[in-house]
Amino acid sequence: MVRSRRKAFHPPPPLRLVLGLALLTFIGSLALSLPGVAARPLQFNEALFTAVSALSVTGLTVIAPGRDLTPLGQLVLMLLIQIGGVGFMVLALLVYRLIGREMLMEERLALRDSLGLVSLTEIITLTRRILQVVVVLELIGALLLWLHWRAVLPLSEGEVIRYALFHAVSAFCNAGFDLFNGHPRFPDGLPKDDVTLLIFAVLIVLGGLGIPVIADLLSWPRSRSLSPHTRLTLLIVGWLNLSGALAILVAETLAQGLLSERSLLDLPCRSSRSSRRARPVSPPFLSSMRSLPARIWR
Repeated sequence: MVRSRRKAFHPPPPLRLVLGLALLTFIGSLALSLPGVAARPLQFNEALFTAVSALSVTGLTVIAPGRDLTPLGQLVLMLLIQIGGVGFMVLALLVYRLIGREMLMEERLALRDSLGLVSLTEIITLTRRILQVVVVLELIGALLLWLHWRAVLPLSEGEVIRYALFHAVSAFCNAGFDLFNGHPRFPDGLPKDDVTLLIFAVLIVLGGLGIPVIADLLSWPRSRSLSPHTRLTLLIVGWLNLSGALAILVAETLAQGLLSERSLLDLPCRSSRSSRRARPVSPPFLSSMRSLPARIWR
């Protein structure tokens, strides 16, 4: 007697990534639409656009998160940015670890593809180390922002902690979201002091290197070698930042130039933002750049 068996549907790794991202987008949209998440009722298309932008870390937004979202909504947005920055398959790995389930080969392939890695060797251990390094770097950035902002911003202690953590995650993930623009207490938008810009610049550059480069750097003490991709990335990133800073330095030391009113510590942030990988520039960053002299845009 032959028993017919129905074959289980096992989508290939690329399709799993697409389906997972679509599911997260839908969940994120619903979360942003819940009562108590937004300071004003968000239309579903606003919530959907914000969730997509956060998960794809583009920073394009039709709302002002600092004004239109409650602290709970800002936490939801930060989590979406974090998931988009490290990849949702890392979230799946954490869930599997919590419930004590091992990842199947198809899931390991999807995890490798989502992180942009090449080899499956010790993929679980490497992913865990990458996540630990990302969290540590973001916490260091949040600590530095908290130590600086608690003395210069008109915020309570709890608000400073929330703002510092949100902007450290947003900067490291190159997301472009901020809580200052559109907020009535901050008519000038994002703080433009030297310390803030320098912390942002370092976080942006470190996060912009990408997961494969971070993974390669983590394995360097043992292998004592870097892949051609990592060497090329470090070379190009360094060259773009240095050449961009030098170009601004030369152009803006002229009469009525940018550096006649701003300090030299502005250079790393301006150049690092300009040398980020090609992506749509977020409205908050554009609004902060509008305060620069008009001659830059000519």
